[in-house]
Amino acid sequence: MKKKKRYHRRSEDGETIISKFFSKIFRFIGSIIYSIQVKLHKIFHKKEKKLTMSSVKRRRKIFYAALLAYPLAQFIIFYVLVNFNSILLSFQTWSTETSSFYFTGFNNFKDVINDLFNDADMKVAFLNSIKIYLAALLIGLPLNLIFSFLMYKKIPGNGAFRIVLFLPQIISSLVISLMFKYIVEYGLGNLGGKLAFDQTLLSNRKTGFPTIIFYCIWASFGTQILIYTNAFSKINPELVEYGKLEGMNMWQEFFHISIPSIFPTITVFLVAGVAGIFTNQAALYNFYGAGASTHMQTLGYIFFVKVLKNNDAAFAQYPYASAAGLIFTIVAAPITLLVKRLLEKYGPNEG
Repeated sequence: MKKKKRYHRRSEDGETIISKFFSKIFRFIGSIIYSIQVKLHKIFHKKEKKLTMSSVKRRRKIFYAALLAYPLAQFIIFYVLVNFNSILLSFQTWSTETSSFYFTGFNNFKDVINDLFNDADMKVAFLNSIKIYLAALLIGLPLNLIFSFLMYKKIPGNGAFRIVLFLPQIISSLVISLMFKYIVEYGLGNLGGKLAFDQTLLSNRKTGFPTIIFYCIWASFGTQILIYTNAFSKINPELVEYGKLEGMNMWQEFFHISIPSIFPTITVFLVAGVAGIFTNQAALYNFYGAGASTHMQTLGYIFFVKVLKNNDAAFAQYPYASAAGLIFTIVAAPITLLVKRLLEKYGPNEG
C-alpha cells in the first residue's frame, strides 16, 4: 500500500511540474502580447491627442473628395465630355479630302428636320416608334403589373412564371434574340403554311413587325416585374388586412390598394418610356443586322445603323446623328416633364 501511495505521489508531482512549466510559458507569451498592445495603444493614443479640429476637418474633406472622385470623373468623362463633343459635331461636317470635321453651322439641323417631314422612310420609322411605345404602354404595362401582383401573392406556379419572364434578363440579350429568332423561324415554321404565308413570321411583311413588338414586350418583363414585385412587397400590410376585413377580394386589392401604392414606381417607367420613342431600336439589329426592311425600322434603328461602321461613310453621318439627337432631346425633354407633371397631379395615390 505504501509503494502505491509513493507511486501516486510521484505521478502527481510529475503532472504538477509539467502543468507549472506550461503555465509559465503561457504567462510569458501573454505578458509579451499585453506589452505590445500597451505600446500600440500609447502610440495611437498620442497621435489622437495631437490631432486638432482643423486636421480632423481636413482629413474628412480628403475622405469625401476621394469617395466622390471616381463617380465624378466618370460623369465628367462619359457624360459631359461625350455630350459636349456631340453638340460640337452637330454643327460640323466630315471632309473626305482632309479626313477631318469642319464647322458648317445649322445645315445638319435643317437636313434632319427636312427628312422628318418629307422623307417617307423617316415617317414610317417615327410611326413604328410610336407603335412600339403604345404597345408597351397599353399591353406591356398592364401585363407586367398583373404578373408582378400574382407573383407577389405567390399563386401556384409562380416559380415557373418567374423563370420564363426573368429569362431575358439572366441571359445575354443577343443570345435571347437569336434563340427567339430560331424558335420563330424553325420551331414555328409550319405556322406560315397553315396561314397561307410563304415566309416565316419575322421575314413576312404582315407578321414581321407584330412579332418584333411581341418580342419587345416579352423581353421587357424581367426588369419591370422585379421592380414592381419589390414595390408590392413594401405596401403596408395593415392596409391589406383592413381591406380583407371589409370583404375586399384580390382584384379589388390590386386596383384600390396595390396600384395607388406603387404608382410612383409606375410613373418612372412611363416617363422613361417617352425618351424611348426616339432611341429604341427594338432589337432589330439582332434580328436583321443592317438590312431590316424600311417598313419595320424605328428612329433608334436608323440612327444606330448610320453610325455603326468605323469608316468614312459612318464618320460623315456622325454630325447628322448628333443634330438629330439634339432635336430629339429638345422635343422629348418638355414632353417628359409634362407627362411627369400630369401623372403626379392626376395619378392615383394612397390617400
